[in-house]
Amino acid sequence: MSDVAKAHTYRPDIDGLRAIAVLSVIIYHAKDTLLPGGFLGVDIFFVISGYLISKHIASEVTERRFSLIEFYRRRIRRIVPMMLTVVAATLVVSLFFMTPEDARAVAKSAVWSIASMANIHFWRDLDTGYFANSSAEIPLLHLWSLGVEEQFYLIWPLILMWGVRWIRPVALLALMAILAGMSFELAARTFPTDASFAYYMLPTRMGELVVGAIAGVAAVITPWRLSPVAARVAGWTGLTVVGVCLFAINAEDPFPGWSALAPTVGAALLIIAGENRHRSIPGLASRPMVFVGTLSYSAYLWHWPLFAFFRYGYGEPGLVACLALIAATLLLAWISLEWVERPTRSTTLAFAAVFRRQFALPAAAVVLPALVVIYAHRIGVPLASDTYLSQLAAVKELTRPAFTHDWVCQRQRLEEADLANPKCVLGSPEANSSEVILWGDSNAAHYVPMVKAFADHAGFQFRNVAVGACPPLLTDPTPYVDARRASDCIASSELVRNHFATYRTVILAAAWASYVSRSAAFMDDLERLILHLQSRGQTVVLIGNAPIISTFDRRCREKALRVPLRHCDVSDVPLTSDVTDVNQRLRALTAQIRNARYFDGNGFLCPENRCAQLTLDNKPRYIDQSHLSVAGSSEMGAAILKSEGIPEAFKWSEK
Repeated sequence: MSDVAKAHTYRPDIDGLRAIAVLSVIIYHAKDTLLPGGFLGVDIFFVISGYLISKHIASEVTERRFSLIEFYRRRIRRIVPMMLTVVAATLVVSLFFMTPEDARAVAKSAVWSIASMANIHFWRDLDTGYFANSSAEIPLLHLWSLGVEEQFYLIWPLILMWGVRWIRPVALLALMAILAGMSFELAARTFPTDASFAYYMLPTRMGELVVGAIAGVAAVITPWRLSPVAARVAGWTGLTVVGVCLFAINAEDPFPGWSALAPTVGAALLIIAGENRHRSIPGLASRPMVFVGTLSYSAYLWHWPLFAFFRYGYGEPGLVACLALIAATLLLAWISLEWVERPTRSTTLAFAAVFRRQFALPAAAVVLPALVVIYAHRIGVPLASDTYLSQLAAVKELTRPAFTHDWVCQRQRLEEADLANPKCVLGSPEANSSEVILWGDSNAAHYVPMVKAFADHAGFQFRNVAVGACPPLLTDPTPYVDARRASDCIASSELVRNHFATYRTVILAAAWASYVSRSAAFMDDLERLILHLQSRGQTVVLIGNAPIISTFDRRCREKALRVPLRHCDVSDVPLTSDVTDVNQRLRALTAQIRNARYFDGNGFLCPENRCAQLTLDNKPRYIDQSHLSVAGSSEMGAAILKSEGIPEAFKWSEK
């Protein structure tokens, strides 16, 4: 996303590569299944940035005319005005379109973004819990990449101006390659324990910028030049590698790390192939590609807030909405190019004037109102009327996740204290609290009110422990979970296993259909767990997968208080085949194992295979597409007790 002085150094093929990068990102954010690795467009931008600024610095250093002040003057002209424009517009829209809490979060991210630390903010403060607001609805999330670049610009010129002057060319390039490798290795090592750091932070992303920097520096300080044939080979190889990666890599893969090497090297090969005016890839420097490339910076900045606001207000965009959002992105990008980017980049003002006019004053004009929004609740500035706030509080209480109650013990990672916490034990006070445990993921947590109703009626107590997005297994859960959750899942399962001997009955509940869809081997691993417990003389109860309401939006009612034309669909939906299929397999599995039993309440939730979204007193039965509300779970428990008494699966008798 960087730029250098045009003149004779202008490379139209790089604008073509920018077009590939920005279109990949936009397509991915419109519909990720169309281009699973479209997010790699950001990494291509990093390579381009590293190449352009490093080539520029190396060239000026060798000619003894490099000025650090002039470098930062160009960076401000190129980056800041457009960024401030988008941040300001996003902040204004959030105040009228989002809840006060969400608008406050936007304001906070705006301040961090203007301080060139958006990536640090999202690493530290972004809520990645299962019930957190979707990251696709955070309007300024994409500015993390700008934070990485801006931090790189602070340190890289200092390193490079010294290296070019004092280190031999081959040694310098070798040291840069080592630095890039260290960054990739750090990302790979950090990812399992702190995936957010690996994704958002400069030390783990620097390798991608340095790969581009190697290409830029080599073009200046070495005599190596590709022949036309070699350039064509490099270009087509680079294009092939980038193309394959855009389809082969997806968001569930461990990334970044060494997996980022292939797409960044592919992008670097495309850049190297275009040195010395080679036209190794027909069409890359064509007018349409160059046109989109010139819009790429503004398009990147505008596209994400547009999609985020749409998803926030109206859910996942369909085909027509996606096309409209892409058209709006390109239109805004063109307007911004003509009215913001080109005028501010063409200024001849000195550094002090540029800093004052294009950064300090406009930044203050955005930061000060943002701070008012952030601290409005402390300084008595109302962001909404009392009537609206009362309505909002009432609506939010209806879709409050089960785990927000202190008696529902769902964690991101279990600790020893969770297995001893008295608040996690529910049921009849006269019963033995150490005989029954309910274990699983967030689906186990949403069944706690139902199981409590059974326990109160039948006279038993149970401890509940749940780990978000982690299946209840004794074997390695890695094939069935997001790589970011693997270490928490493994540690939590080990902890529960160490406490199994305490319990006579183990109740298991989870998003079974989700895990089975990841790998057919899941049922075999689940069977191993049940057989292990059965061999110890323990009773196992499997609770089936709850119905999935794909049209349900847990925040629809609260958003509808502000979002115009927002309609919340509460009509009945059919019970999906993936749920019925996995539940049939669970029932068949327990039928084959002594002391194993199966239960689900889907007959109550979906009579005649039609699932209601509201309870009998018109409260939301769900809090999201696959999790029951406390009211829905409690209602189900009470209704089952009233109609048939304690289910057989909860009578603890041998089969």
